[in-house]
Amino acid sequence: MKLSDLKRTKFRSAGDNYYVSFTDVMMLLSVFFILIISISKIEKGSFERIKSSFSGSTKGTLVELSEEIKYMVEKDPGIPNVTVELTKEGVLLDLKTAALFDSGSAALKKGTLDPMKVIIEKVRGTNYRIDVEGHTDDLRFYKENDELKESNWSLSGRRAASVLNHILELGISPKRLRLVGYASNRPKVSITNKTGDELEKARMENRRVSLLIH
Repeated sequence: MKLSDLKRTKFRSAGDNYYVSFTDVMMLLSVFFILIISISKIEKGSFERIKSSFSGSTKGTLVELSEEIKYMVEKDPGIPNVTVELTKEGVLLDLKTAALFDSGSAALKKGTLDPMKVIIEKVRGTNYRIDVEGHTDDLRFYKENDELKESNWSLSGRRAASVLNHILELGISPKRLRLVGYASNRPKVSITNKTGDELEKARMENRRVSLLIH
């Protein structure tokens, strides 16, 4: 069908004939898609993955950033105790807390985040933000010192704060950072029906501080 034929497309409704121009049809479709986007939650990772597939280039996107960070982590020598994944929300880095903190502590072990400097430098050269998220396992943690009560909630938040403060020292603007403590409410690995070594391995995976770059 020629474009000129499309412009004179004939529509029937309730027995009446009327004509809608091709331009009007495209305008209505555009309004429809704008409406859908406006009421949808835009997930940065998914959006930039789709954008890259349409443009044929990953340059300047989270797709490119995730590939570069993954290379830094996995090359020899790489960065131990860190995993990288491009999720629908953004680039997710999981840092194992066993390598960063002693049990029940939120004080960073000396030098443990030094290898992360190259990653933070890479992110600092972009406009992306970083959510620093603290996660614990499901084991109940509670202690009380000098009227200060501690739980998995406060532990996850204080550990995230320790990592965030280190990132601040590396020059990331505080306006680009957000701190969240999730306690055990967002496990990486389900513990359902797990026992023994399998359960302990799952709990080890769930104890982490995550950096969500988006």
